[in-house]
Amino acid sequence: MALNLQDVQLSTQLLYIAEGKFRKSRWVALSNTTGRALAHYIDTRVKSAPHSPDSPLLLNERRRRLCHPTVNQTFRGLLQKCDIPHNKRTGPRIHDLRHTFAVHRLLGWYRQGVDVNARLPALATYMGHVDISSTHVYLQPTAELLEQVNQRFHNYYLHNIDPKGGQL
Repeated sequence: MALNLQDVQLSTQLLYIAEGKFRKSRWVALSNTTGRALAHYIDTRVKSAPHSPDSPLLLNERRRRLCHPTVNQTFRGLLQKCDIPHNKRTGPRIHDLRHTFAVHRLLGWYRQGVDVNARLPALATYMGHVDISSTHVYLQPTAELLEQVNQRFHNYYLHNIDPKGGQL
């Protein structure tokens, strides 16, 4: 919500987060689809409201910077329209999108066969965390994720462990 137009670099598909979580600043890579959607939004946005580099990126209907209560209320309204149960104590929160992102990134790495442990520091940085332990809170086990972990362990066992004891 604190992003300004100057924080988006469409040519390199990067987003600059200035003083995010723990007052850390960082560049965040955008996917191609996100970059295209953001480019379309910005194109429309600069035609209808002030667009100096330090102008807010995301605006409300009154052409002012978005604020947390408005975003939260809109999110809750969308949940209601989709018949997704929620109240103040249960149900999805907008912050849960960070959890979903982290789990999907981990799941993608497992599916790609990459060294997940080697990639965790990059995920922590991307999410603005000081260290990996802060990121672990977001890594909730899902059936898909556990299936990928099990498959990797099973393959490792078949190729590296001698059933009669010891490593191959």
